Amino acid sequence: MHINWATTVLFPDYPGTQLQARLRRRISEASDDDLLAAYLHWTEAHIAHEVNAAASDLAARIRNEMGHLEALVASAGTPFTRSYLQAHAALRLVLDRESRMVVNAVQKSQTVRRVLHEQTGRDHTNRYRDATDAALSPVESIGTIQAQLARAEQDVQNALAQHRDEMHNLSSLEQEMELFLASEDSVALAEIHDMTSTAFEQTVAALARRDGNQVTRESGGARDLGADVIALTPDRLRIVFQCKHRQAGVGKVGSPDMQTLNGTARPEHKADIVVAVTNGTFTKPATDFARTHDIHLLDQARLQRWATWGEPLSSVLNLA
Repeated sequence: MHINWATTVLFPDYPGTQLQARLRRRISEASDDDLLAAYLHWTEAHIAHEVNAAASDLAARIRNEMGHLEALVASAGTPFTRSYLQAHAALRLVLDRESRMVVNAVQKSQTVRRVLHEQTGRDHTNRYRDATDAALSPVESIGTIQAQLARAEQDVQNALAQHRDEMHNLSSLEQEMELFLASEDSVALAEIHDMTSTAFEQTVAALARRDGNQVTRESGGARDLGADVIALTPDRLRIVFQCKHRQAGVGKVGSPDMQTLNGTARPEHKADIVVAVTNGTFTKPATDFARTHDIHLLDQARLQRWATWGEPLSSVLNLA
C-alpha cells in the first residue's frame, strides 16, 4: 500500500492539540499493514452499523404497516367480505413472517457490532492476514443478513402492492354493487320475506330470466309434481326449481320436501339441474339428502347473493 504523505490530512477539530499530535504520531509510526488493518476494521464496523440501521428501519416500517392493516375493518355481510378478509390475511402472513426474520437480523447485526467494538484497540494485522481466524465469523454473517434484508424488503413491497391492487379492485366492485342495488334488478330479502308463495315463485322465475335463461314455467300449482319453476339455460340444460316460501324468512325446509322433489324432478320433468330454493333455511336431514341425491340448495344466504346482489345462479351454486 502506498501512502502519499504530502497530502494534507485535516484531522477532526477536537479541543486541545494533544489528541491531534498523538494521532499524527501514531499514524507516522504505523506500518502499511497496520493502516490497512485499521481501515478494514473501521469499514466492517461501518457496514455492520448500516446493516443494523437498515434492519431496524425495516422492522419499524413493518410494524407501521401492521398497524395500518389492523385498522382496516371489512364490512360484514357483503359480497366482498370474504375477499377483503382473504386479502388482509395474505398480507398479514407476509408481514408476520418477514417481521420475525427482520427482528432476528437486528439482533444478529447488534451482536456483530458488539464483537467489533470489543475488538477495537487490538492488533488486527494478523487477524486480517489469517482468513481462518475465528474472530472473523461474526462479521461474515453480515453479508447473509444483507441478502435476507433485501429479500424481505422485496417480499414486503410485493405484498403491499398486491394488497393495494386488491383493495382498489374491491372498491371498484363495491361501486358497481351500489349501482346494482339501486336498480330494479335487485330484490331485497325484506321484500321477499313479505311476498306470498305465488309471488315468490314468480320472483324466482324473474331471477332465472335475469340470468339469461328461458323460463317455460313461472309458477306451480296443485299438479306441478314438485316443479314450481322450469327454465332452460342458453346451452339447453333444464333447471327445475321447487320454491318453499317462509313468512318473514323464519322456518326450515325438511327432508320430505327433498324426497318429493327427487322423485319427480328428473323422472317427470327431465331435469338436468335440480334446485330447492327458500327464503328460510334447510334442516340437516334435508341438507344430507340433497347432497346424496345431487339436489342444489338455495337458502336465505345464497338467495340474497342471487336476488339482491345479482350474482349469477351458476356462481352461487358452483355449477360447472
